[in-house]
Amino acid sequence: MTDIVLKDIDPVLADRIRRVAAARGWLIHDTILNLLEQGLFACEAEVSGGFDNNEVDVLSEAINALKQVPAGKGF
Repeated sequence: MTDIVLKDIDPVLADRIRRVAAARGWLIHDTILNLLEQGLFACEAEVSGGFDNNEVDVLSEAINALKQVPAGKGF
């Protein structure tokens, strides 16, 4: 397994990690691995859940078209 070293970690972040470890009854090593994996899953979901290039182009065109519509008199 590859070793990863965290340098200059914020003390508040380190304390949060320690509190999660204590609450779950996990070792710090296991806690960091679990948090890293969960964070990675969340980031991957955000990336894969977005628009594809064609959808981005269509949405951009629609927004630009709406910008050309004159302002109404309100309601």
